[in-house]
Amino acid sequence: MKTVFKLIILTLFVSLYSCETEDVTIENDLNREPVKGCETAFAYGKDDEAICFIDDDELDSNRWGWSIGPIYADHYESYLIYQGAGGCNLNNGEVIGTLNVVYESDYVLVDFVANEGYGFYETHLYIGDEKYPRKRNGQYTVAPGQYPYSNDIPGGASDDSYKIDDVEGGIYIIAHAVVCPYKKDKPN
Repeated sequence: MKTVFKLIILTLFVSLYSCETEDVTIENDLNREPVKGCETAFAYGKDDEAICFIDDDELDSNRWGWSIGPIYADHYESYLIYQGAGGCNLNNGEVIGTLNVVYESDYVLVDFVANEGYGFYETHLYIGDEKYPRKRNGQYTVAPGQYPYSNDIPGGASDDSYKIDDVEGGIYIIAHAVVCPYKKDKPN
């Protein structure tokens, strides 16, 4: 039994100290490296189109963000994307990009475009004929994980696009993203 125990210890020792290490370089779509400070961000509609989650009596939520709408076909608009605008207070937030929306007769194109120095790690999108998506139990939700369209972008990206077909009438849009600041890679 002593021999078996010594053999196990020796095997463990050799395996721990014989591993080679190497530097790993991770490239992303932006050719930049992420830095600390990721934030949640939402697109903000014009004053007459923006519905703050917190201020809507039909919604019981303490989460900040906006539903944009209703908008109708032949709509071509750009909206600012704010990060960190807690309480829907634009003065608390920072503009980190633009949401471009094209609503033609039966489809919607949505483009998330980050400002220089920022990248998207996740995007979540709701488009529907009600202000908010509904949970299975029929109650409204504004939780981005419940939106019908989403992309995970592990390496980050400076833009992300969606095309939603079979759309008609007045619609609402909620556009959420996880945004991280970036700095340019240093040359080798």
